Amino acid sequence: MPKRIRRTPKTAITTTHPAPLVVNAPPLGTEHITSDDVMMPRLGLAQAISNEVNKQHADYIDGLGVGDFWNTVTGKIYGPGPMTFSILVAHPPRAIEFAPLSDGGGVVDPNVPLTDPRMAFGEDGSPPQATKFYDYVLWLHESDEMIAMSLARSAIKAAKSLNGLIRMRGTAVFTGRYTVTSVQKTSSHGNYESWRFRNASPGRVTEAQAVTFAEMHAALKGTAIPPEIVVPETE
Repeated sequence: MPKRIRRTPKTAITTTHPAPLVVNAPPLGTEHITSDDVMMPRLGLAQAISNEVNKQHADYIDGLGVGDFWNTVTGKIYGPGPMTFSILVAHPPRAIEFAPLSDGGGVVDPNVPLTDPRMAFGEDGSPPQATKFYDYVLWLHESDEMIAMSLARSAIKAAKSLNGLIRMRGTAVFTGRYTVTSVQKTSSHGNYESWRFRNASPGRVTEAQAVTFAEMHAALKGTAIPPEIVVPETE
């Protein structure tokens, strides 16, 4: 009689899978971080005196050259342009008084009225005590990112040129497309890098972009660019 083979029942193997990552979870744990606790990304224009092009300085950015635009928070280099952008917000001009660099620099008064005597040139032609700024929030089309831009001192003429392009368009500020390119200019202090603005082609955003930019404009128009991160370049 053949022997009966007793089979041992198979034991089920249980595999433990890790819990799926919640990629789109709400920003839990960041509730305490407000706009006062973060640095707003800004479009910088590298000058010969900029720390970011000085290899011996802690702020040096590898690959950044004089005349290049860059993101002052991420360090991303955009090159000398032309870069295409739209304006989400164009803030009214403002003025800030800075302490002389010989005294350590820093902000003395972040809210100088534009009619204040500190906005006037001296009788000897010396520059005003306070610095006038034109602030914008841009959308960069090539990289699809939002960034701030502040123009002052030697860039005031370029800012007024951009403001003229905005006014001549005759539509909402966020509907236009523009380009910016760095150009070298000369003053009594020597050569310096400046901004050149032109209308882009095509000159208007798409209907879908206009809807999105209108929503962004409404959300951002009351948000000022913090004065403490503004460091005006000298030409």
